[in-house]
This record gives sequence, C-alpha cells and structure tokens, in this order.
Amino acid sequence: MQDMMRRNTAPSRNRRNGSQRGFTLVEVIYVVILLGILAGFAAPFINVAKFRMNSGVIEVATELMAAQRYAVLRGHDVVVAFDLENQWMRIHLDANNNGMIDTGEDTRAAQLSEGVSFGRASGDPLTPSTETVTFTQYQGDLRSLTFHRNGSASELGAIYLTFNKSAMPSSNRAVLVIRSTAKVKCYSYESGTWQETW
Repeated sequence: MQDMMRRNTAPSRNRRNGSQRGFTLVEVIYVVILLGILAGFAAPFINVAKFRMNSGVIEVATELMAAQRYAVLRGHDVVVAFDLENQWMRIHLDANNNGMIDTGEDTRAAQLSEGVSFGRASGDPLTPSTETVTFTQYQGDLRSLTFHRNGSASELGAIYLTFNKSAMPSSNRAVLVIRSTAKVKCYSYESGTWQETW
C-alpha cells in the first residue's frame, strides 16, 4: 500500500517541479542580445527631430495659450517677447497695461526645447512676412505679442520653429496667433505645404 502511494505521488512531484522551471542566465542573455540587435536595426527609422519639433511647437503654443488665459483671469495685459538669439520667450505680467516692465511686475522665461530653435528653413512662409517672428510690436529690443484682458491679441502673426537651424523644409513648424480671439494654431510643413496639426 505504501509502495502504491509512493508511486502515485512521485509523478505529480516531478510534474510540479517541471512547471516551476525558470529561465537560465544564458537564455536571458540570449534574449537581451536579440532585443539589442532588433533595436539597432530600428533606430535609424525613428525620426527624433520630428518628435522634438512636434513637442517643441506644442510647448510654445501652450505657453501662449496660458499667457492669454492669465490676461483674461487677472484683468491685465500679458506681454510675450521672443529672444531669437538665446532661444527663449519672456512672459511679462503687465499689471498697469503700459507695455513696459516696471518695478514689481512679474516676468519669467520659457526656454525652447533642446534642439528646437526660432527660425524657418527654405520653403514658403505661412504668412506674407518672411521674418522668424512676424509680430511688429517690440518690448525693448525684442519682438513681442500682447494678450489683452478682453481675450484678444495685439496682432495676427506667426512664430517659426526649426530643428537645430536645419535647412530641411520638413523640419519647419509654425505657431499662428489669431488677433481677435487669440486662438493659437500649430502648423507643420509637409510635402511643400503648411498643414494645421493642432
């Protein structure tokens, strides 16, 4: 009887041990090497510039929309100035609506994403102006745009962005600001034309 019980339990013990078997170190290393080889083949097909440009244009548009909303909520102008040389935007909360940075008024800088810069590669401009930032207003020596407390913008205009000052038109992105509503639209340059992307 005891022999029968031993015979009946022995196979089930073997089955249990077989189902709990793990991977050996050699198998794990083999899988990691295969994944590395596949990643090496796929890497050239990933367009890093396109991803950075798309996120960069969304960041600029988001900063502009936040400035417009702040102007409406606080009931005073917000001036956004564009420093083309240093690749950043200055957001100025103009409490007395005089267009100048006075003592006690808040300002902050928003740096462009890594690899993203103000500029436009060859290709047609989105607006009649060919300037990198088409706004005609200045705050100090920087081109600027004012968002008014009524929700409008000071003028219609565009900000052009490119990847590492690339000469490739496909790296062109633009943010267009509509004057009456201060609506912000994003564009990318695809197949020789500007297409709204967001």
